[in-house]
Amino acid sequence: MKISHYNDLWIEKYRPKKLDDLILDDDNKKYFLSLIEDIPNLLFYGDSGTGKTTLAKIIVNDVLNCQYLYINASDENGIDTIRGKVMSFSQVRSFDGRKKVIILDEFCGMTLDAQKTLRNVMEEFHNSTRFILTANYINKIIEPIKSRCLMFELKSNIDDIVKRCVSILVREKIQISDDEKKKITNFVSSRFPDIRKTINDLQKFSISGNLVISQNDEVLDFANFVYKKIIEKESSLKIRKYIIESENLFNSNYQSLLKSLFEMFYESDLSEKIKKMILLDIGEYMYKDNFVIDHEINFYCCVYSIENTLKD
Repeated sequence: MKISHYNDLWIEKYRPKKLDDLILDDDNKKYFLSLIEDIPNLLFYGDSGTGKTTLAKIIVNDVLNCQYLYINASDENGIDTIRGKVMSFSQVRSFDGRKKVIILDEFCGMTLDAQKTLRNVMEEFHNSTRFILTANYINKIIEPIKSRCLMFELKSNIDDIVKRCVSILVREKIQISDDEKKKITNFVSSRFPDIRKTINDLQKFSISGNLVISQNDEVLDFANFVYKKIIEKESSLKIRKYIIESENLFNSNYQSLLKSLFEMFYESDLSEKIKKMILLDIGEYMYKDNFVIDHEINFYCCVYSIENTLKD
């Protein structure tokens, strides 16, 4: 029989089960702790890995202890999901007569028609059903949905994330040298505000039983290599070849590579006009990286765009 090691993942092992365990800013935590038996429709938005889905599940399981339906709206994003699953669940009374909750995770991935239909469903079943929506990109949600929800931007403090990381390392009995202790804050900052990625990488760097933070330096080194090639105006086709052949050096982490490249151009001596154009380019491709199938092609298009900007 195949043994599952899923529960050995730190992100699951230390996933908060109660509100007190969540890393939230004081105002948000104070509000959620005040919830008792009923809630308004809620919309949680913010960067990836900040705890939106975890908070939604804590509310239905720990705070309300209610009957609920979970839907990943980025996978089931069409109008049929609303007309089928959402309406069917909303139409039936709960087992205990209390209000039910529908969690639509990554709601910003839902189509425009689906969002318009949900607006009517939220009104029609207001007396029996509440909705908790999560989104990375608030601008992709129509105003009528926003106006029907109490909105919360989930943010966290770097110091709190550092404390959580240190707590996990202590509980896992990971050995930390003085040199590695000095790197922890920078390690968290480079991944901020993505708590999920921070903890996943922390486990990867601790696999030997000793904390060895190294990948961030590797990404920075490779980003610096790419930056120099771009500045030296080497052909973007040749740069692409270097990147494809060297993916193992930065673990194919194109999002971190884009972020490092952004910082390097920000600190560069280029003219303010050119610099701003390049930073806008990189920012656009960082956004696209969340949706594309092939991250390498997206990165190459970014390099090509920068190449054209430098020619102007």
